[in-house]
Amino acid sequence: MFYGWWIVLVGLVVQAVGAGTVSYSYSVVAHHLGQEFQAGRMAMMAGITGCTLVGGLVSPRLGALADRHPMRLLMTAGALSLAVGFNALSFTTAVWQVAVCYALFMSSATMLLGPLTATTLIARWFSSRRGVALGIAAVGTSVGGFLFPPLLQAMMSGFGWRVACRLLGALILGLTVPLAWFLVVDHPADKGLNPDGAQGTAGRAATAAATTGHLSTAAILRRAEFWLIALGVGVLFAVYTAVLTNLVPFAVGRGLTAARAAMLVSLLSMAGIVGKLVFGLAADRVDLRLALAAAMLLVCLALTLFRAVDPAWLIWCGSGALGLAAGGMLPVWGAMLGKAFGVANYGRAMGLMTPVLMPFSMISPPLAGRIFDVTGDYRLVFEVFFIAVLVSALALTRLPAMRQAG
Repeated sequence: MFYGWWIVLVGLVVQAVGAGTVSYSYSVVAHHLGQEFQAGRMAMMAGITGCTLVGGLVSPRLGALADRHPMRLLMTAGALSLAVGFNALSFTTAVWQVAVCYALFMSSATMLLGPLTATTLIARWFSSRRGVALGIAAVGTSVGGFLFPPLLQAMMSGFGWRVACRLLGALILGLTVPLAWFLVVDHPADKGLNPDGAQGTAGRAATAAATTGHLSTAAILRRAEFWLIALGVGVLFAVYTAVLTNLVPFAVGRGLTAARAAMLVSLLSMAGIVGKLVFGLAADRVDLRLALAAAMLLVCLALTLFRAVDPAWLIWCGSGALGLAAGGMLPVWGAMLGKAFGVANYGRAMGLMTPVLMPFSMISPPLAGRIFDVTGDYRLVFEVFFIAVLVSALALTRLPAMRQAG
């Protein structure tokens, strides 16, 4: 078996841990901390806001490190930071301390256990099958989203949220450090291999393409593709982050129990698995602009279903549609960066794009919470997001054709 598939496995696991314990589980954490500290919906979003803000600020530096330093060290550092963060969270006594924990520890951890490292590594190992490999690895975020929210909810119900956070920190170390340390190899050439396991001239050509064509930071930022991709992906991230972090309080307000509301996150994650595999396959075969447009269409459908007052089962349908879109967005985004900037600049391009995406993801959760605090309802939130997605879709018409070679 081509060793690159072991790299895909590592990417799947680290993204499951990074996304599952932070982004997907934040709604569960926020629900318990809101009860503990008697905080409003906007205040409950302080942790994820701090995480997004600091993550965006450090991502350019981390992206440059990903292009130059061993991935096993970066991934191990991310696991340690995440474990320390959840242990620190267990000792908090006020909402502002929650924000500090997420900003100091979870922010860099989600970068080092996320697409910044995982997709950069996978892009080196695959060329013609890059979309499929990225799609399979991206399934990790959905697996994490399926497993960790109900697991964390169960631990918090059984042991209390403070003990649950400490147990989660130990679990994070056990799942990620051995895989990262013993399986990660930075480049196919380090094992005498070529991208995709290709042989002969084709393999040498793919390797050469992966190691040449370096662009400066200024050159990347001058490319129109950088900003157009950032706009489209940024709006999708904003909608997804806002809905995900408010999903449990929203569903509880519509009459679901906390346990069933947590299962909504799991449903969203399961749909994301399908989305990642389907969109990953499509990324190697169709124009990437069309694939991203399809994800936007699914988001609009989800927002329409969420806005409906009755029947309540539409919430489940909306979660499924949003999961498909979010799942498909990740491999398409990764393939777009590889196509536009080349493998040699992949980590830097993603690192530079993250602070551009940061305002979208940072503002949307507290904005949604604030609109709810003022209106007592989430319907206006869904309407605002619907319009934003439609506007961002227009940017896709300005992108050049982006069909994967081979």
